[in-house]
Amino acid sequence: MYRERTKKSGHPVSFAYFVAMVLVLVLLGGCGDARTQIVAEVNGEEITRAEFSQVMDRYKAQYLMQGIDLDSEDKADTLKELEHQVLNAYFIYAVLLKQEAEKEGMVVTEAQIEERYQEYLDAFGGEEELKEQLKASGMSPEDLDKEIVRDVYVSSYLEMYKKQYLEQHPEERIDEDIEVSVDDVEARYEQLIDYYEGLKEMLEQDDPGVPASQLEEQVRQLQEQYGLSGGNNSQQAKLQIEEEIRRNQVTQERQDKENRIVMQHIEELKTAADIVVYL
Repeated sequence: MYRERTKKSGHPVSFAYFVAMVLVLVLLGGCGDARTQIVAEVNGEEITRAEFSQVMDRYKAQYLMQGIDLDSEDKADTLKELEHQVLNAYFIYAVLLKQEAEKEGMVVTEAQIEERYQEYLDAFGGEEELKEQLKASGMSPEDLDKEIVRDVYVSSYLEMYKKQYLEQHPEERIDEDIEVSVDDVEARYEQLIDYYEGLKEMLEQDDPGVPASQLEEQVRQLQEQYGLSGGNNSQQAKLQIEEEIRRNQVTQERQDKENRIVMQHIEELKTAADIVVYL
């Protein structure tokens, strides 16, 4: 049962959008002081005002960089909507999924934690840069460890759930033999040739503002990838383009279907859960 102490405004944004931002926002979750004011309870598990405020502060800072002050009086409705979106997509969904992972007996290993930690190091440019981000966000290394554990639980559980779901519903598997429009291939081919010829012209002009080595490398890569070096190899290039379009379409369709499967599951978990929101 989902209960709120104040009326909820706005519509939830897609789960995929917030998942796409987790790599940065996971560093902002903080743990806050225990038993402080809370913003929600999920099956008895509390989400504190401190950890919620840290994430909201970063969102507000991002809006402010675009010239939008969410703390201004005329943006009160926008702020309230964003608060509910963040609370659901970043906190409540994650708690529900982690709880399900624990019910399934899933265990996070040190190897998984280390692998995810390495992803953060790579994303932020090294350990010193990561430490600076933690400090700026008011987080300790212990806080980050807890966030990583939660993140691994959630991602591992979702991979397991999607696999099981598709095994039980084979009719929903994506057909990878998608027919590609000839017009789409021709349009992409013309774009490719225009770009390729443009690079070669820039090389001939020998513009000191554009390093020749970079242009030569781009030309070489296109020649190797699409068979553009010497002679008329349009058929080879078009076959490569057709495969790329097909692969992109399959990837997009699979992502859309998996997002729908995940959101459907989350809504089922929300319906069965005891959730109280205090915003």
